[in-house]
Amino acid sequence: MTSRRRKLTGYAFIAPVLLFLGAVVLFPLGHAFWTSLLRVRGLTTRFAGLANYATVLGDGAFWHSLWLSFAFTALSVSLHMVLGLALALLLDELRTARTALRIAFLTPWMVAPAVGATIWLWLLEPQFGVVNYLLQATHLASAPVAWLGEPLTAFLSVVAVDVWRGVPFVMLLMLAGLQTVPPEQYEAAAMDGASVWQRFRFVTWPNLRYLLVVASTLDAINTIRHYDIIGVMTAGGPAGATEVLPVLLYNTAFRANRFGEAAAIGVLLLVVVLALAAFYIRLTRIDRDGAAR
Repeated sequence: MTSRRRKLTGYAFIAPVLLFLGAVVLFPLGHAFWTSLLRVRGLTTRFAGLANYATVLGDGAFWHSLWLSFAFTALSVSLHMVLGLALALLLDELRTARTALRIAFLTPWMVAPAVGATIWLWLLEPQFGVVNYLLQATHLASAPVAWLGEPLTAFLSVVAVDVWRGVPFVMLLMLAGLQTVPPEQYEAAAMDGASVWQRFRFVTWPNLRYLLVVASTLDAINTIRHYDIIGVMTAGGPAGATEVLPVLLYNTAFRANRFGEAAAIGVLLLVVVLALAAFYIRLTRIDRDGAAR
């Protein structure tokens, strides 16, 4: 078989994958970008060029949503990392009921985001919710709290629900990373009389540092484009206190019927996600090059 024929055979094998990627990735992206260049009002559509981008970038609501997205992502990812690592360390030390606890901790991650958000919507209901009942029963609150009715409590509530769902995934990654730490390092540290904190600082942390950075980057990419929890619980309210970029995109498209501007918001959100993805790729390349040397 000639070299040219081998190449053609290889292209024939990967052609279905390329067609699939083109259908589910490239075509929707191209269509979204083309829509962002149009002015859509009902059944009337006309080419607007970059006018939608100028409108979006000149709108204070976009910058407010961008800031909220960064704040929501930073707070959620930080709590994911801290709590996920703490739970992983706890499970790694346990010798009994480890499997049962793993399943229990992973349950929130296995629940669909919209379903989990609906459950928490009922739990946080001001008059009949379980959360307010428990707070009043333990005298931690004298009156029902409107968790989703005030800007600050609404923002903290959606962060709490996102943390409830996101921590198990990080815990699973950290637990897998802990299994790769050579036990000889812990034995040597114990022989040197190292305390628990010193073993974590000089053995566990150096072995997990790269995994933590990669996990936090991937978690940030997933969190900043997340819609389900906020969309179900608050739809961006009250008064825009939880209107992150994905929610602003949805509200602009399906509530305000401004599809061109919504597509422009989607493209700008894609730019943010691609920037995080580029950081992740650069990070993994640096680690691979360092390992090769």
